[in-house]
Amino acid sequence: MSIQETVRTAQSVEERNKKTIRRVFDAFVNQGDFSVVDEIYSPDMVDHQPLPGAPEGLEGVRYTIAGLREGFPDLHVTIQDMSAHGDHVVIHNTWRGTHLGDFLGAAPTGQVIEFDGVVVWRLLDNGLIAERWGIGVESNMLAVLGMRRLAPAARTAARAAARRAVTGACTLLPLTGGAAEGWRRLQTELAGPRLHAYETSRRRAGILQESFDLRPVDGHDVLVHQIEARDPQAAARRLLTSTDPFDQWLREQATEILGTDPWSRLAENTTTTGTAHTWSSVTTELTTAD
Repeated sequence: MSIQETVRTAQSVEERNKKTIRRVFDAFVNQGDFSVVDEIYSPDMVDHQPLPGAPEGLEGVRYTIAGLREGFPDLHVTIQDMSAHGDHVVIHNTWRGTHLGDFLGAAPTGQVIEFDGVVVWRLLDNGLIAERWGIGVESNMLAVLGMRRLAPAARTAARAAARRAVTGACTLLPLTGGAAEGWRRLQTELAGPRLHAYETSRRRAGILQESFDLRPVDGHDVLVHQIEARDPQAAARRLLTSTDPFDQWLREQATEILGTDPWSRLAENTTTTGTAHTWSSVTTELTTAD
């Protein structure tokens, strides 16, 4: 291959990579077109600065952008500058949006945010995005909102403090007919193919722990449903009003099996419990900035 052909090939690859990164913002971030994720990201994509609590891979990519768009429905990112260097693309961009939805446990404030950041991307030979590094994006956004991400050494203490602020709510749901077996089948699905969707849903609602304990009481099966959150009723109400497809599916399934909506009951129930805390909400790694 001649020098001219080599240069031309390198330039075409870099232009292709830049076009892919433009799609990240033009279609995915700004327009909310989640269908492009499978087209432009590698299945084992690594995001080095996702939103707190994001799972790995493509689901983490969707989780991060869904969380941003939920908190800032009018989110728009403008690319100020872009350059390509081999398999890497570097951009300088400006993020703008209005805090109109829940974001990392923070209730809507109506605050308009605007901040700058630098993002570095690495793409594979096949043109799919393999890695992402955000430089100043997350820290600038949290600073504008009056929050900051705790350093690793401080997170244990923050989680301990968060646990002390947790309260619980509990309801007893009598099971009739074949409801117990139906519930076991649903639990198997939640622990298997729908696990990540379930965990993402609970983090989004602000639930730190949820448990379902099937017990015999006076010869009858009773489902003991408990959640732990900083505000259990508010968390249950978020699930009741959620338009997320998974949340709606789970409520329909539970209502069909149990004959009642468990989260509707919890939204009205303030009975505290003493169960152990087993996993932390993503917001336990955040604190109000000084």
